[in-house]
Amino acid sequence: MAVRFKTGKSISSMRRAAEAAGQALRQGKLVLFPTETVYGIGCDAMNPDAVALLYERKRRPREKALLLHLHSFAQAESAAFLNDDARRLMDLFCPGPLSLILPKKEIVPEIVTAGGSTVGLRFPSNELFRMISESFGGCIAATSANISGMPSAKDSGALKELEEIADVVIDGGPCQYSFESTIVSLTDGSCRMIREGVISARKIEEEAGICVISD
Repeated sequence: MAVRFKTGKSISSMRRAAEAAGQALRQGKLVLFPTETVYGIGCDAMNPDAVALLYERKRRPREKALLLHLHSFAQAESAAFLNDDARRLMDLFCPGPLSLILPKKEIVPEIVTAGGSTVGLRFPSNELFRMISESFGGCIAATSANISGMPSAKDSGALKELEEIADVVIDGGPCQYSFESTIVSLTDGSCRMIREGVISARKIEEEAGICVISD
């Protein structure tokens, strides 16, 4: 049974929950946490055993890569090769509901990227997530909080059913958008829309001046 924290808006409660989550991540455990889009479940990205446990408990196929959830651009520099478009999108939209696919650096374990040469970077803007990430200090490999094939958790009501797959559950209330993040790939010199979510292709083109290719 997972240890559960319900934080409300109390900063002291959020800090206690974030510290407990950070400690759990360092111990190789799985933590369920809020983001501005949907709830996520994650672990220490540099601990292959923890990542394997995440795949197992979520029943996620190993060929589906995980996203790195980060709190700083320095973490992104350590994990991926950033280009000018990536830096512009990060400056404009991150932290926020945008995920970037980029060539990975060797430090990222292959199990996180499903053996591929690219890695996804995500910078959630949710305050509680950022406190958790900063308490942990490292990269968090994560995906949506659900059993594969089931709807993603978007509020407190969906969390109880997921306690069996996490070691620590951080209940931060309803997510801001309750809608998935946008994912774009920047791996071949273009900006390709993989999944259009909260941030539209039109918004990227208008605000970043980057042409978005949609399949």
